Amino acid sequence: MILRGKEFKRGYERLVEEENKDIKMDFGMLTLAKGDLFVFTEAKECIFTLLSGEVNFKYDGKSEDALRNSCFHENPIVLHVPQNTKVEITALSAKAEVIVQATKNEKSFESKLYRTEDLLCPTEMRGEGSMNEASTRIVRTFFDRSTCPETNFFIGEVVSFPGKWSSYPPHAHVEPEIYFYRFLPDNGYGFAEMGDDAYKVRNNDLTGMPGNVTHSQSTAPGYAEYYLWVIRLQDDENMVTNVVKEHAWVAEENAKYFPEI
Repeated sequence: MILRGKEFKRGYERLVEEENKDIKMDFGMLTLAKGDLFVFTEAKECIFTLLSGEVNFKYDGKSEDALRNSCFHENPIVLHVPQNTKVEITALSAKAEVIVQATKNEKSFESKLYRTEDLLCPTEMRGEGSMNEASTRIVRTFFDRSTCPETNFFIGEVVSFPGKWSSYPPHAHVEPEIYFYRFLPDNGYGFAEMGDDAYKVRNNDLTGMPGNVTHSQSTAPGYAEYYLWVIRLQDDENMVTNVVKEHAWVAEENAKYFPEI
């Protein structure tokens, strides 16, 4: 599934619905102007990721401000709540953007606002020291079942450097996954590999990978690529990721590349 980028209208736009049998989760963008208030009360587990701007989150009797100037340069601030939790989001800056995911989950857990010190892995230089640095990228992992056993999500972000690959070698898992893209500068682009096909992706595009479809990414020279990734886990099974075997050798220690081979 490919959804082409657009300028988001003020308010909440749901881009993907959980009823989509291939993707199995809701995904949307909340765009606010200063002073705007939006209230969510979903009978679903929800994640609210601050993409840009400054907002106030009210939930469970708490009130917390959050500021993020750049998703490329700054770590995320993420609110995670169980079903039927009332969340009020108020914009404190001229513009604010919040990415929203939701899925059915009747399990109970404590709501939490994740800041840098709370993230499972706030900044990892994944791929560093291998593949001639062709796939070195910044990975920020928010949480998974190791830190929140009750969740049905595995979620994080990637910032890919100009001209490099990410999520390489290609891999697959039985769970569906969404990537949502931003580029810096915003007229940049990259390519999303899905199985044997490749799609040119630009600012605000979204790709949805059904389960068992191999995928990886590349970024055009001169541009940084950001994408938020979110995986809808199976309700009662842990995730297993499988790398495409014929390309797995490139990530092995002491692998030899052209011109050595």
